[in-house]
This record gives sequence, C-alpha cells and structure tokens, in this order.
Amino acid sequence: MLLLVLANLAYWAYTRGHLEAVGLVPFDPREPHRLAAQVAPEALVVLNPARPVSGPVPAPVPEPVTESVTEPVPEPAPEATPMPASAPAEALAPPAPAMPTAPAAAPESAPVEVPAPVVAAPKVAAPAPATSAAAALPARPVPPTCWQATGLTKPQEILVRAALDHMDGMAGLWRLTEGVLPARWIVYLGPFPNEAAMQQRRAELRQANVEHRAITTPSLTPGLALGTFSTQQAAERTLATVTRQGVSGARVMQERPDTPLYTLTLEGVTDAQRRRIEATGILRDRPLQRCP
Repeated sequence: MLLLVLANLAYWAYTRGHLEAVGLVPFDPREPHRLAAQVAPEALVVLNPARPVSGPVPAPVPEPVTESVTEPVPEPAPEATPMPASAPAEALAPPAPAMPTAPAAAPESAPVEVPAPVVAAPKVAAPAPATSAAAALPARPVPPTCWQATGLTKPQEILVRAALDHMDGMAGLWRLTEGVLPARWIVYLGPFPNEAAMQQRRAELRQANVEHRAITTPSLTPGLALGTFSTQQAAERTLATVTRQGVSGARVMQERPDTPLYTLTLEGVTDAQRRRIEATGILRDRPLQRCP
C-alpha cells in the first residue's frame, strides 16, 4: 500500500513538472511553444473546408468570389515586442488568408478554381450583297458591239440601203459588202408529170444503187438530181457514168447561176439601235448575229 501511494505521488509530481530539475520533463500534448510562435492567429479565415468526394464530381459553377475584409493588425512597437531573427520577411506584409494550424495535421483545403472570363468573339458584320451595291450604282450603257446579217439577196440589199440611209444616228455605223454564190450544175431527171411518177422512178434508181435527191428549185420540180457539181464539165462526166448504168432520160442542167449575195455589217451600234433595225423587218429571215 505504501508503495502504491509513493508511486502516485511521484507520477503526480512528474506530470506537474516538479521533477524538471532532475531532467524529468513530462510530455505536453498542448505544445505551447507552437502557440507562442503563431503570428496574428485571429486574422485566419477558412474559405472552403474540405468536402468528401462521393460519386462523379459535377463541373464547377462559376460563382462570384467574395473577398473577406480583415482589419489590419497594428504592428507592435519595436521596444515592446522585438521581431525574432528567424521570423520570415513575409511577416512584415499585411496578413493573408492561410491554412488553419492545429495540433494534429489537418487535411488541406481544396483549391478554389476561379473560371477564366469568357470573352465573346467580336461579331463581324456580314458583307452587303453584291446586288445592293450594284443597284446603288447608276446603270451604265452597254458598250457598242459588232453585228452581221449574211446572205442578203439583191432586193434585200436595195431595201436595207434605203432604210439605213434615212435612219437617224446610223451614219458611218454600217456597210454592205457584195459576194458571189457560184453557179451549181446537176445531172437532172424530170420534170415528171406528177408525184407518183417521180416516186416510181426513185424506186428504180434505188434498185440500181444510183444516188439521187429531190429538187427544191421551183422551176425544176417535180424532178430528181443524180449529182450536184460546181462546174459543167464535172456534171458531164457523171452523166456518162449513170448512162452506162442503164439510167435513161438524164441530162445536165444549171440548177443555179452565179448569184450575188450581200452582207450587212453594223459596227459600233448599241443594243437600242440594233433592236430598232430589227423592228423595221428589212432583214426578214436573215437575223443579225455577232461578228466572227
């Protein structure tokens, strides 16, 4: 019993620090030296405590960040509380939010992610349609062009010349040039008394393998041409050939003599002048075409 009482007295003296003189220092879980080294602990503000993560983490939602306003702590006078030599240089600056200091190591707070500001792309004005710009401009006259009407006969040439000589604004813008359509010769069968007789003769020619065509010249219809030639001599040679093939009644005839033809050329006329010429009807079945 006495030993138990002495042991309790010794443990009580040890825990109360009465045995420090003999080197027996008790363990102090409070760590008062850490508390003494703190700098302005009252300025500490916890912004975001750690949260347990369970399941998928949702995307962060941008929230306005509110800065806490902390009144500055007046610096102590040098004479009252001298700054320890080991104190960091940052202690001279105003206190900033820091992680809490506890006796046991606490988990670090999750960092606050501040989303970057979204900058909208500048809107570029769409270019105005080309039609609006074209409509704003005054209409320009179409540049003059060159037109021709070919194959005019002698009666047409006389009519065109008389009309253009008296048309306002056409002086020096037109000219008529003459050409010659050469004569044409044929080996001719006909004229037949009627269409049925001509068709019967065509059947005979097809059976003999003799080429032929129907004549469209009014003075020679109804009739057949067994060949078309630019000279009389060539037609005579073909006549001799078809005669030897058993074709009778054929002869050489001139289907068309040398025929003068005229070409009207309009140079430097506008579309309005061209339409005015066409409206007169002097060209008939010979329409104006662009110059080659």
